[in-house]
Amino acid sequence: MDKKLEEAVSVFIDENYDNCTECGHAYRDDEEHFIGYGENNDLKSACIDCKSNIKTVLHKREFYRRAYKVPRHDAVLWRYMDFSKYVSLLSRSSIYFARSDTFEDHFEGAQGVKSNREKWDRHYLEFFERAILSSPDVGITQLTGDEVKSESQRLLKQLQNIGEYGRERTYINCWHENEHESEAMWRLYSSYINNAVAIKTTYKRLSSSLEERENIQIGMVEYLDFKKQFSGVNSAFWRKRKSFQHEREVRAVYFEFNNENPGILIPCCLSTLIEAVYVSPKAPDWFKSVVNDVNSKYGLDVLVSDSELNEEPFY
Repeated sequence: MDKKLEEAVSVFIDENYDNCTECGHAYRDDEEHFIGYGENNDLKSACIDCKSNIKTVLHKREFYRRAYKVPRHDAVLWRYMDFSKYVSLLSRSSIYFARSDTFEDHFEGAQGVKSNREKWDRHYLEFFERAILSSPDVGITQLTGDEVKSESQRLLKQLQNIGEYGRERTYINCWHENEHESEAMWRLYSSYINNAVAIKTTYKRLSSSLEERENIQIGMVEYLDFKKQFSGVNSAFWRKRKSFQHEREVRAVYFEFNNENPGILIPCCLSTLIEAVYVSPKAPDWFKSVVNDVNSKYGLDVLVSDSELNEEPFY
């Protein structure tokens, strides 16, 4: 399968991940389903009952539920930044992903609040003990009670180490989902400075623009009350505290296990990514012309607009 075909299949799977395209059946955990071509060479995702609609099977897959929700394909996304970061994006044709432990929010990758740690540890100690005692491995099931507890403690420590290690190997790029500009986001992420811009895109555009997209997950952040809930072992980077729910964040997450840099650049197609650019409400009159000039220099043909926050009212 050539690269373009692989990419098309990857996009199709991402867009039709949860349901059979033939009957609408919602896949269950571990349920087998099939990806392939129908009579008219159109891609299909089919459950076992609809498999006959696929004439050429490309993949046989087992369904697993994602740790995050995917936005609508036409969901509008914004990224607010100062002008220097915008020029860097254009000059490098790459999106910057920051390592999770460099974020100001020290709860990135957290399972919960420390005061609930004992409850978390107790749950997983009991889980590991049950797993050991029910294992088909005769050598493991012959362990003494003390040995079972010791092995469970070792596995718990390993789980804790994985959580800490993950913070140093997870890279994130953040977007704000909103149909309209956000005055609050201008303040938060551009410091309301004169030379700031906001990029407007969609989930579909963001997903399509990124190269190596099969290694990048894009989804919506869920906001929890960490005093009452845990984020979950596989969901930690998709959960944030309710104090941040005003961000309405959609994030792209990339795991890089052979890199210790504080950030990485991932190539993207700028013309696909950027639908429009808005200049800061505080920008001087000449600033829009500068943005247009920079866009022209890097071959980017997009609309540059004044902030809608500056529209004139009447009374």
